Amino acid sequence: MQKLRKFSMLTIVLVMIAGLFAGCGTKEATNEGNNSDGGTSTTNTASDDPFKDHLEISVAFWDIDNVASKFEQDKIFQDLMKKFNVTLKPVNVTWDDYVQKYQMWAASGQLPDVFATDAIGTQYYRNWVNQGIVKALPEDMSAYPNLAEYFETPDIKGLSEDGKFYNVPRRMFPTVQWSVLDRPVLYRWDLAQKAGITKEPETWDEFKAMLQAIVDQDPEGKKVTGLTSSTTKMLGGFFWLYGNAAATSDGSGSDFKWIKEDGQFVPAVFSKNALPALENMREMFDNRLVDPDIALTKPDTAYDKFVSGKSAALLMGGGFTGVDQNIYEKRWKTAYPDVDFTENVKVLKPLKGLDGERYHPVFKTYWSESYFNAKIDDKKLDRIMRIYDYVLSEEGLELLTYGIEGEDYKVEGDKKVPLHEENLNEKYPAKNLMVNLVTYNTSAAYDMDSPTIANKEIRQEAVDFIDWSTKNSKVPDYDIRLTYMSTPTKDKFSVLDHDDLLKVMLSKEPVEQVWNEIVNGYKSKGLDKMIEEVNAQAKEAGIE
Repeated sequence: MQKLRKFSMLTIVLVMIAGLFAGCGTKEATNEGNNSDGGTSTTNTASDDPFKDHLEISVAFWDIDNVASKFEQDKIFQDLMKKFNVTLKPVNVTWDDYVQKYQMWAASGQLPDVFATDAIGTQYYRNWVNQGIVKALPEDMSAYPNLAEYFETPDIKGLSEDGKFYNVPRRMFPTVQWSVLDRPVLYRWDLAQKAGITKEPETWDEFKAMLQAIVDQDPEGKKVTGLTSSTTKMLGGFFWLYGNAAATSDGSGSDFKWIKEDGQFVPAVFSKNALPALENMREMFDNRLVDPDIALTKPDTAYDKFVSGKSAALLMGGGFTGVDQNIYEKRWKTAYPDVDFTENVKVLKPLKGLDGERYHPVFKTYWSESYFNAKIDDKKLDRIMRIYDYVLSEEGLELLTYGIEGEDYKVEGDKKVPLHEENLNEKYPAKNLMVNLVTYNTSAAYDMDSPTIANKEIRQEAVDFIDWSTKNSKVPDYDIRLTYMSTPTKDKFSVLDHDDLLKVMLSKEPVEQVWNEIVNGYKSKGLDKMIEEVNAQAKEAGIE
């Protein structure tokens, strides 16, 4: 079996799972008015002003209402709205309801013009494409050179459907090794020290011992619990690392990875190594090392618990940029204005597992995608594409990263030197929306010259962490080609492992009994048939 990184430069053959969810319309009907080749093209000639007509563009994004209230105070955002002669109309979705809302809006023909979600590989993505619910990008991308170049990266280029793209993937990382940032675990080192711990944990046993000491001694008298999580979808990205690292999943249900075990390929989540990881998780829960209310967790609740000292550790997403913005900026510096963050909060390095190796979770190099309602006309799509192209341009990225030259920074040689200590995310609270619609490239923040992570101490921790982790932790073995392989049963199969983990965690029955019931449930949905089909097709393809 080969490792994922051996295939990172190959074009991935993406297979979208055919869904049961019914959309409305057909590709031909809803794309009527496009070019006869099925794509779209810009309608502007060289002499036209592409921004002459003012357009309103409705945009759905996670918790966009929180940002929309600050549109007026963000000079960069307002300048961009004037530059492109548009008004953004926010359409709010939350982390709890976004999947259901998009499916409902797709069925009722009420999708916003632009929306972001993690649909690739899901049961409804194929319907959106085949039934013309989402609009194809222009086949001729020459008017958008930066966006065109973006689509030349290998793992994005492989996402085309019959030569057309139906979304803009929000690229995160240059390689899968950067996935170590996707599920950071923060822990309260100040509470650990008060509980008598003197060494930062390197193994699962040391981590559990630290949590146990904090929970048992409750140094601040707040009835502290152990690990909480921003969402339950995060659970598999941590607990599987105990001994079944290839089982880590992004929560979509379709990205499950395959490993070879006892002579055949099987989904890693159903490996014989699953049981030890599940037993370790249950042990932690039973010993109060996991928040007893984990099933009800939400991001803000989890962040508040951690910062207030009611949870000893926090599993979250977003890497160190999330740590800086959601933990430090929004909470810690208000709650503890005179307390050094990096001295009191640590980010857990990948722990040594059962075999003595340090593994980290692995996902795609992109997470989620921007989609465009098929009902928008070519003029509006052209305007959106021009905005996206600008965001990916050198000028756009510099503006949205460093602020305004002469006001926020000056150029000295090849360096951009800040002119003030003001946090750019506070000064320009809406600018990140422009970036995040197009790309989720957080790797650029892991540079001491970048002001994206405003706190310099956290920025240094971030740079040190990614450097250490890429050198000292491993990508688990699996074959990415099998994840995207299409078979009749596999195309309809989902593995929502976070729901399964939660069921095992909360059950009072023996772990093995609960897990066997879960596996039997998957078998009733065609697990064995899928394994048979994948192995037969892998053999034909020469995958060993």
